[in-house]
Amino acid sequence: MEGRPVHSLVRALQAVPSLAGLDERALLAIVGDSANLFWPAGSCVFERGSQTDSLYVVVSGSVRILDERGGEVAVLETGGSFGEFSLLLGTPHQHEVRALEDSELMVVPKQRFDALIEANQALGQRLREQAEDRMRANLSVTAERT
Repeated sequence: MEGRPVHSLVRALQAVPSLAGLDERALLAIVGDSANLFWPAGSCVFERGSQTDSLYVVVSGSVRILDERGGEVAVLETGGSFGEFSLLLGTPHQHEVRALEDSELMVVPKQRFDALIEANQALGQRLREQAEDRMRANLSVTAERT
């Protein structure tokens, strides 16, 4: 149905490449279980080594992913997501993340993330592939600095 209103946060999730294939009902469930939080520019979203508890989606603004030396690994903007690697592996965060500018992030709790992966194996596979791609890219960036 064209012209039908769509929740603005569903629209934000549709911009996330790994979530784009989910139907509106699944995206609304994510929205319903998540919190949208604001981080001012320069503030820490999470520190390296901290416990993993959520998937993060950039609704507005941008964040910097930093390695153990404080070097920039990546910048994620609207539609970017992070935290899935640690969620998939059940490990602490491997990087620090800081708001590059004032940013609104959708914080999807681990329980919702786990339920999504269980209910949608294709999504789980896409997220694993994305996490593996990121890990390779992060290793490449780190290797270039040494």
